[in-house]
Amino acid sequence: MSGALDGIRILDLSWGVAGPLGVLLLAEQGADTIKVEPPGGDPFRVYDGYKVWTRSRRSVTCNLKSDAGRDAFLKLAATADVVMESFRPGVMDRLGVGYETLSAVNPRLVYCSCPAYPPGHRLADKPGWDALVQAASGEQWEQPGWRPGPIFLHMPMPSMGAIYLIPAGILAALVARETTGRGQRVSTSLLQGVFLYTTQIWQHTTNGSAQFHNLMAKTYPPGIHQPMIFECQNREFLHLSMMSGLTPTRTIEDIVGMPEPDPKELAGLLPAEQAMVLSNRRREAFKKFDRTALVAELRACNYAVEAVITAEEQYTHPQTIANGMVATVDDPDLGPTTQMGVPVHLLRTPGAIQGPQPPAGEHNAEIWGALGYGAGDLDEITGGGTPARPGFIGGARVEAAVAGGAGGGA
Repeated sequence: MSGALDGIRILDLSWGVAGPLGVLLLAEQGADTIKVEPPGGDPFRVYDGYKVWTRSRRSVTCNLKSDAGRDAFLKLAATADVVMESFRPGVMDRLGVGYETLSAVNPRLVYCSCPAYPPGHRLADKPGWDALVQAASGEQWEQPGWRPGPIFLHMPMPSMGAIYLIPAGILAALVARETTGRGQRVSTSLLQGVFLYTTQIWQHTTNGSAQFHNLMAKTYPPGIHQPMIFECQNREFLHLSMMSGLTPTRTIEDIVGMPEPDPKELAGLLPAEQAMVLSNRRREAFKKFDRTALVAELRACNYAVEAVITAEEQYTHPQTIANGMVATVDDPDLGPTTQMGVPVHLLRTPGAIQGPQPPAGEHNAEIWGALGYGAGDLDEITGGGTPARPGFIGGARVEAAVAGGAGGGA
């Protein structure tokens, strides 16, 4: 069956994490997605994650700094429903393919931008790596860690938030087009993506206290969440929720064969040193148990508990396989690979992986040829070349490669 977005064509000029993954959610619902790459290919192809993030697409290369490349892109944009880009504000205009230009060529076009910072922001013209957006948003103060002060988050939260804002904005504009007959500009940013995850604790920004940070901390002695993780036999772990709202039928101490806890410990009134001694005794007791058996016993006693599994275990777990959450994709470079499956299921029009990440420019002859260009035109349009390797210190080098020398964005 056709996907829900069958008949929609997307030109994807984005790079990094947010744009490619946001577009992937649409590509695997049936949209004909064409990745438009700079001469030689997107420099972020050196990262293994790109094998997943940019699958289910066709690929063309295009030198937007040349007249031939720009003219060819405008011709291609006239056939599209959506253009997605993640350069810094103003870059597409300087290349001669900004929103006003593309809208004049194709009034029904939905044009989505996702730079690091929105237009008009004081940092809009600065390099916008995810880590820098973390710093600029206040997010690093919200994650206590191994020492007092702000902490870098390994999870790219700004990009993770923007991944969902991108398809939501594009789909909303496509629905509006059904009424108005015209496309429009859709804008979001990595900075706005952060706020999807910080809203839940904004209430602490006015009346926040050191006690709140200590409660959530990952420091030693640990805050409230870390004592919930216990090691069992064979270096296997479980997570035991102490704030589930359930009413257990037996105490933890009874289950693991320890003396009943001091009432002051339950009330949180023991001195920190004494509380840590009791916590360590409990941890030693857990190490004597088989994890599977202990999880079953704790559940039987009405505890909220789950085994802590590794990422590798997740991708081979029978449940994730049965639910279609993982899939085998035959990559042209790596061979059979295990990747995430299609994450959104529509029962009447189910999505599907459309294929692996294509080599850069694999579809040049097919796509440019459909617009009337011959083999002799391709070198001038694509610019040839080899992809640059991205650099995270002095990001201008990456931006120049991505934009064909014009400067990039998020």
